[in-house]
Amino acid sequence: MKYYLSAILAIFFWSSSVIATKIAYASITPILLCLIRFAISSALMAVVFLCRKNRQHIERQDMKPVMISSILGISVYYALENVALSMTSASDASLIEASFPALTALVGLAVYRERPSRRMLAGIGASIIGVAVLTQFDPSQSSSLIGDFLLLIDGFLWGFYNYETKSISHKYDSFTLTMYQCAIGTAFFVPMLALEKPSIAHITPAFLAVLLYLSAACSLGALLLYNYGLKGMKASTAAVIMNLMPIFGVLLSWGILHETITIRKLIGGAIILLGVWVSTTREKEKYAEQTHQPD
Repeated sequence: MKYYLSAILAIFFWSSSVIATKIAYASITPILLCLIRFAISSALMAVVFLCRKNRQHIERQDMKPVMISSILGISVYYALENVALSMTSASDASLIEASFPALTALVGLAVYRERPSRRMLAGIGASIIGVAVLTQFDPSQSSSLIGDFLLLIDGFLWGFYNYETKSISHKYDSFTLTMYQCAIGTAFFVPMLALEKPSIAHITPAFLAVLLYLSAACSLGALLLYNYGLKGMKASTAAVIMNLMPIFGVLLSWGILHETITIRKLIGGAIILLGVWVSTTREKEKYAEQTHQPD
């Protein structure tokens, strides 16, 4: 039970980051928030890294996929996400991000030449339909098509991040890879500040609390909890638990930000979740004995 609870708490932290980010916008601009958040996260990870007995370092020949995944999956990804969240609702963001596993499969099909199964193709198609339903323009809602479109681009960036990371994940533990990626991604946020006029309007206790929560809980804490949870469950079970992200996200956006949950959002989100389930599950006999080996 402790492994399941650890994984679920990690999913909760990741889901709540969307809401925490929108709250932070009362005091700070989007890309500057990215820079400060990941600078704090990188510092915390460095402390944990120095306290570890068995330390790994990325070899020179593996720096190319690390650089690509860091720039696309950290710098560009979170910059686009933060800008998108300033333009769209947290509930829409949570539901669109639920389609990322299917979009990752689409990247594998189009770029990395993976041969898709019929289930995968059906799941990708269903997720695309769900996103289309979800992103229909409604002037009465607090979302914009541009914001939703930026989140869709993030889905493809997440696909590249996963494949580039996967190419060297067998050589390094997940914490070491994540620490390097966060550090490199933080550095690339600096030139990206030229895309906005960075400013901090009000430094309040609430803002500092949200910033610390994003850095410590949603980044470092969630990673450690999720990796711990994976030690005691099957990889297939972990994939199912990931589907809690949009559910937590929608409930938190309704309970904390008081966003309206429309029938359109419920239908679109349900279709997306169906597509993700179809595209990321296999026949039981193929993974009945499969377990995730902890890094």
